[in-house]
Amino acid sequence: MTTYLIVGANALGQSVAQQLATQADATVRLLSAPDVAVDPALAQQVSVLTGDLTKEATYGPALQDHPVVFSALSGMDVDLAFEALFDAQYHQRLTLTRFVMLSTAGVDQEVTGDLNYPGINDIKEYLNQQRYAAKLVDEAEFPYTILRPVTLSDDTQREPQIIKEGTAVPAGTVPRETVAQVAVQLMTAGGADYQSLAIC
Repeated sequence: MTTYLIVGANALGQSVAQQLATQADATVRLLSAPDVAVDPALAQQVSVLTGDLTKEATYGPALQDHPVVFSALSGMDVDLAFEALFDAQYHQRLTLTRFVMLSTAGVDQEVTGDLNYPGINDIKEYLNQQRYAAKLVDEAEFPYTILRPVTLSDDTQREPQIIKEGTAVPAGTVPRETVAQVAVQLMTAGGADYQSLAIC
């Protein structure tokens, strides 16, 4: 039995949870803020936990049983959520199997062209927060992969273009479902340990 924890119930997080719920011998937990609506059909297939994602106490129950974690969190204050998550992990001496983090292209100043950051007003601060969140993941010393997609779209899923860290990334869009597919593959099969991958 493998336990999966998805932090963040946005569209991408719910897609990943849905795909993982079809796996044999899988326990899937979806942790979100209380004001985020979870699809009722999905809520019947997974354990839905809610709480303030910037508070350490929120993560205690969710991190039990050595889960494989995917953070679907986006927008501002991801760094605050990660501080709380890793404080809970450290203080309760909980072991994580692996950690897959959704970040964004642009954190390494690797994008050629103009990338859109929908809903973000202070791009410089946003990217700084993403960098700090990635630093927290790296310092936690569990196998991890950081995903840096370009702007997410609602387009039909397609084969992803994966670009390793240190290589230029063209601005553009990538289907949300394509990124979800990559995340699920990493969570279930592993690979790309300690790497930061752009997805186009």
